[in-house]
Amino acid sequence: MSRPSFGLALGGGGARGFAHIGVLQRLEEFGIRPDYITGSSMGALVAAAYIKTGSAAATWTELDEMTRSEAFRKLGLQLINVKGRGGESFWHQVSSAIQDRIVINLAHSKPGLVRADRIEEAIKYVITEDSWFDSGTELGIVSTDLYSGEDVYFTEGPLLPAVMASIAIPGFLPPVYHEGKTLVDGGVSQQVPIRLAREMGADFVLAVDVGQDINPIADLDNAMAIMSQSENIRSCHYRDMLNREADVLLLPEMPGVHWSAYDQREAFVDLGIAAFDERRVTFENAWHQKRHPVWGRIKHLFS
Repeated sequence: MSRPSFGLALGGGGARGFAHIGVLQRLEEFGIRPDYITGSSMGALVAAAYIKTGSAAATWTELDEMTRSEAFRKLGLQLINVKGRGGESFWHQVSSAIQDRIVINLAHSKPGLVRADRIEEAIKYVITEDSWFDSGTELGIVSTDLYSGEDVYFTEGPLLPAVMASIAIPGFLPPVYHEGKTLVDGGVSQQVPIRLAREMGADFVLAVDVGQDINPIADLDNAMAIMSQSENIRSCHYRDMLNREADVLLLPEMPGVHWSAYDQREAFVDLGIAAFDERRVTFENAWHQKRHPVWGRIKHLFS
């Protein structure tokens, strides 16, 4: 009987996505290389770097160099990191930052606050070739069709536009126009791409969610704050529903950590390791039962 296929689904969350590298490190120590690795937003970039480099350590090196680059600094992520808003939803942080700053004028006249060529220059530090398959692992990337709302899956073809589409944060980065579609961040429709991993053929899916939970907002005294918090609640409930489709879910603890805190990336890797260790027994049992279903049922009868 052949081994069931292993899928790893990496969710979006900006800098918090460095936690994915910690999970990859632990899987390597277990001797597990995923058959499928899927990514949404930052998860897509981590997954693509892993396919390219072949190891967690090399993935860290690639992404660390990218965040240190002048091209990355020019993206201006520090403009979004507003003190006191770390725990709020990603979308609320963006809308709040836009309200607070002069860039409100740009938001009315441009599809994004950062030019497409600048994000492309930064991403090219990692995406240097069209690598979708390496050492037994297949890559899948999800983005969202802005007009239809449908998931758009990438498993082949040009890799750079696929990653750029998956990380195209609405309002901050411009949409990506690809094959007649207008594409934005994969996290809009599928925060953690568990379903993509299943569709690619994964029998077992380990999912890593580095998003934030619902956070109370002290001043719900204006229409924008009320609408943003309501959207936050809706998106968190939808994300939780999708997360239940994973065999095992990892939730690195990052309360109040802002998505653009790339200066904390080393700590995020450690948090990914800690999240894996916390659910290590659960993971081992679930993976063993998937590989040995008959023994698992017998064990359950006598437990």
